[in-house]
This record gives sequence, structure tokens and C-alpha cells, in this order.
Amino acid sequence: MDGHRNVTDLLVRRAEKAPHHAAFDVATGDGTWRQVSTVRFLGEVRRLAKGFIAAGVAPGDALAIMASTRYEWAVTDLAAWFAGAVVVPVYETSSPVQVAGIVTDAGVVLGVGGTETQTRRLADAFAETGAGRLGAYAMDRADRVAGGIRTLDDLRSLADDVTDADLERHRTAADLDAPATIVYTSGTTGEPKGAVLTHRNFLGQVLNIAAAYGEVVHEKGNTIIFLPLAHVLARGLQLICLANGMRIAHLSEPSTVVETLSVLRP
Repeated sequence: MDGHRNVTDLLVRRAEKAPHHAAFDVATGDGTWRQVSTVRFLGEVRRLAKGFIAAGVAPGDALAIMASTRYEWAVTDLAAWFAGAVVVPVYETSSPVQVAGIVTDAGVVLGVGGTETQTRRLADAFAETGAGRLGAYAMDRADRVAGGIRTLDDLRSLADDVTDADLERHRTAADLDAPATIVYTSGTTGEPKGAVLTHRNFLGQVLNIAAAYGEVVHEKGNTIIFLPLAHVLARGLQLICLANGMRIAHLSEPSTVVETLSVLRP
């Protein structure tokens, strides 16, 4: 791990090495898929990160993500880290009581939901607990959510107010031993409990698995992720693939996996 500041270095270095390599297959909504290059993904991450910073996210702040498995989850996850935030995943199946408990315990300042329903659940938890002083935003476009719900496009519109130098200061604020994420258990013994994982934890996993399983994880391969990205296994896999050029496709519905296998041939 020598020479790595934090997890964000994985994306920066991959973009420097192979900027135009296809990093993601993204569903278009009409049954087809489009490819997103590493450099384009980095650009989307940087712009959203600037939006987070402009909205008031400071290094070390907790940022919640509650959404199904989708490309925008990956963008939001990395953008939060570029802004210096600590990511707090929330399962989309979580009850209002669980969501309220998590955002309070983690001290969440801003939330990102996938759909209108998920965003409202975060907003309701914020209103109930006093957390989330910077509000809740939806991944879905404005034409797919009700009026009054802000979207990630609203944050992206603020990006020009943040300089590249400001973004770099936020991106490099966390060192290897700083918290990267707080993952809450399913609560098998009482209330869900937050497990703090550091940037060193993630980097150690990514670098070691890449070294041990090079015949599986490589830039000529591709994979489909349909596990919930709120689960750390899916996020760890995503980082491993992203850092090593293995193309990623996301599916929010496990029932569509079999039919997609013949299309993407992972």
C-alpha cells in the first residue's frame, strides 16, 4: 500500500493508466447497454464530488446512500470519497425506524436516495432526528420524481463553484487510517451496529485479491454485480474490478440476471 493516500487513488491511477478502457456497462432503459470509460466515470465522480463540497460536505462528514444496485450508486460512492466524506450505506429494505437509527448514530449530514421513495425515507428520517442538515437528494432525474425533491443534477449544477485545487484538498484529506465507510449490520442482536472500515481496510482487500486472483480479475474480463451495494462484499468487488479494469454491469433485480448473462457474457 506504499504510495497510496486513500481509496480514491485506485480510480485516479486506473484513469491515468487506461483512460479510455470501458469500466462499466450501463443499462439504457430500452434493453440495450452503453459502455462508460474510466476517464468519463472519473469526470462524473469529480463533478458530483464538487457538488457535495459546494453543498457543504466537509472532510470526515458522514454521507448516507440508500438505493438499489445501479451505476449511480458507484458514482455517488466514489464522489463521496473524493469529497472526503465517510460513506454510510443504508439497505433499501430498511424500515423507517432503522433508517432513523442509522442516520442518527452515524451523524449523517447529507443523504442520497435512488428513487423518490428512497429519498423521501431519508428525508423523513432527517426530519424526525435532526440529522441530515444538508438535505436528501435523488439519483433519479427530476422528471422521475415529484416536485420539491432535489436530485443529483442540482448538486452537479453547483460544481463550477469549487476549484480543482479545493477538490484535491478534499480528496486527499483522508489518510489510510481514516474511516472510509460505516457499514451497519442486519441487527441480529438488537439494533444495527456500525462497523467502521478504514481506507487501509479497503486498499488491503483490493490489492491482495487482485494479486492473488489475477487469472479472474483482469482488464479483459467483465462481471455483473447484483448483490446490494449496501453490502460491503459488493462494494469491495466493485473496487477490485474498477482498480484492475474489469468491466462492471449493475442489476437491481436479481430476477433479471439469467437473461442478462447471455447478453453481457460475464
